Amino acid sequence: MRDDLPSPPEGDDGASVSADRQRPPLRANVHVLAGPNWCSKIRTVVPDEITVRTFTDADSFDVALTANVAVALLSCAESTNRLQATVRRTVAASPHAHVGLLATDETRDADVPRDVEFVAPVDREAFAERVKRLYVRAHYAATLDRYYRVSVTIRNLELRTDEAAVDDAELDRLRAVRDRSRRYLRQFRAYLDAESLAALKNRGDRLEALVADGRTPPDPAARGLPESCPACSFDWTTWHGRGLGAGYRKLGSDTWQCTNCGETLAGATPSGYRVN
Repeated sequence: MRDDLPSPPEGDDGASVSADRQRPPLRANVHVLAGPNWCSKIRTVVPDEITVRTFTDADSFDVALTANVAVALLSCAESTNRLQATVRRTVAASPHAHVGLLATDETRDADVPRDVEFVAPVDREAFAERVKRLYVRAHYAATLDRYYRVSVTIRNLELRTDEAAVDDAELDRLRAVRDRSRRYLRQFRAYLDAESLAALKNRGDRLEALVADGRTPPDPAARGLPESCPACSFDWTTWHGRGLGAGYRKLGSDTWQCTNCGETLAGATPSGYRVN
């Protein structure tokens, strides 16, 4: 794997760099919950271009969680129940966040879900490389998710029969996002090794339950939607995890799609919705 992280080109908009050479922006953070010793070492090891936020108590860590967390490094000095709750909250706030446990031979905890485990003493360079790999894996997963979501939206807009309702400017914008995401994915894959890509494919089953437990879905009635899909009866009142989400997604004005069967609903009111 290359030593340097993928980074955006110089300049505000990258206009001087051809589209194929523009590198993906990496703006997410690494959050650390550990004692002062771990926190100090991690701040000096992680590359300067990655923002690191350190916390010595779990409550402060939980309060600071946002969707902008790419990596969470958690000390096994915390209790099993506290670590499990923190992992759940982390994945709920940032579904693509990768979790690393910081342990010693005496504090290793097999009951806490994680992507990797660091057992002290750890080699400084090896630790930095593994953290960078986790960081890029999280960006790759988020970009891949965006690529598929935008591609589905584009396809549904292209298939609409009421062409007057399709905003050509919006469609062009979405295509640009799709193409840019595809370029970024190629660069991420070139950076990551085979082990990292395989781990991404297999992590869903391990962490999906945490996502389901950690999120409360929006009330479909507040959006004028029924409690389940009229086509396949898939429940729209329950959070189904990162892949299926709340069971439906918005495609456009008054247009929704079931994430389970792919059917779309269109209309101004619940009684006026039609399944396409």
